[in-house]
Amino acid sequence: MRYYLGIDWADEDDAVWVANEAGEKVMSRRIAHTVAARSEWARWLRERQAEGIELWAAIERPHGRIVDFLLAHGVVVYAINPKSLDRARDRYRVGRSKSDPFDAQVLALFLRSDHLQLRPLRPSSEAAQELQGLTRDYRRQVHLQTRLINQLTATLKEYYPRALELSDDLTAQWVQAFLAHYPTPAAVAALTQPAWQAFARAHRLAPARIAALWQTLQQPQLPLPAHVVRTKARLLQALLRELVPTLATVAEYRAAIDDFFAAMPTSEIARSLPIGKAGTTVPTIWAELGDHAERWDSVRRLQGYAGSVPETERSGSGGHRLIKFRFACNPVLRDALHQLAFLSLSHSLWARTYYARYRARNHTHHEALRALGAKWLKIIFVMWKRHVPYSEDHHLATMARQQLRQPAA
Repeated sequence: MRYYLGIDWADEDDAVWVANEAGEKVMSRRIAHTVAARSEWARWLRERQAEGIELWAAIERPHGRIVDFLLAHGVVVYAINPKSLDRARDRYRVGRSKSDPFDAQVLALFLRSDHLQLRPLRPSSEAAQELQGLTRDYRRQVHLQTRLINQLTATLKEYYPRALELSDDLTAQWVQAFLAHYPTPAAVAALTQPAWQAFARAHRLAPARIAALWQTLQQPQLPLPAHVVRTKARLLQALLRELVPTLATVAEYRAAIDDFFAAMPTSEIARSLPIGKAGTTVPTIWAELGDHAERWDSVRRLQGYAGSVPETERSGSGGHRLIKFRFACNPVLRDALHQLAFLSLSHSLWARTYYARYRARNHTHHEALRALGAKWLKIIFVMWKRHVPYSEDHHLATMARQQLRQPAA
């Protein structure tokens, strides 16, 4: 016997609706996020399992405390796409009314009727989940860093564009120190050559660069009203104060990811990919793949999950076909795969050749990288599935054999 659980989660409590195999209501309740309520909920789950009842649960989110709770108590969990749930609501209502208990009911009945088209969650090990948490949090910190740098650039363009000519890297310590000491055009105008040379030597700039930058600083700048300069200089200082700890946090996360991934058994295999020195790209890919042996049954499914292959729509008797960019995917894995494809251009002969052929057929840079990423994902799937490292020579030999087997034109 099997029970189907629909769970609509919320910040303070969860709505739960349970149906049997005939679709009949077994139980409906709200479960608060308290120790007592969760303990009672856990007791109910154990009692049903002791009766020989298999428990399957449907929920909109694929992760979180409620998902961990269900998996820890032996419940088979299915993550339902919110768009699928929205369409399923119309099966059980006439109007547009919506409530948490109703959504929980729809989830349970949808799982009962459509479970053959759904895939249960395959949770990874604790180490793989921790790596995924680290890489995703690192990604958020990088986005914050990028946002601050963009704001800093926009601010300098408004009142102090000369400072942007010093360096294209606003994360460099000497650039931040210069902006902090000389935050306005007037401060630069008052800067003497001995003071500049002392500042530049203290930050270990090369003599030739010191002279070239001094010439840049001596160029005139269009005057602006004093109140504009004061306002933007204040904003500049505020952005610099925010940027410094953010840069430190990004560096700390990068080191933590490198150390954590190095201790995992799959690290040596994953690091064999030809993308140069260690970074966060490979750990991010392996974190999103997970380490459950049954999670990926085909490379095509994995390519769709990563967004590395387009969507194809076919309609009409004339065979009309429309190829579209795939938006419904894992954006973290897609971005990491895109970065891996780019990095491989400098370290892999076949990757560079494959990219060049795509560009020769009038594809854009990013289109060629997406196609190359799809090819890399095939290789990564084999590495992940068979636990074997990458070998450039082996892959080139495999490609040569495949070309020999193709019939002559």
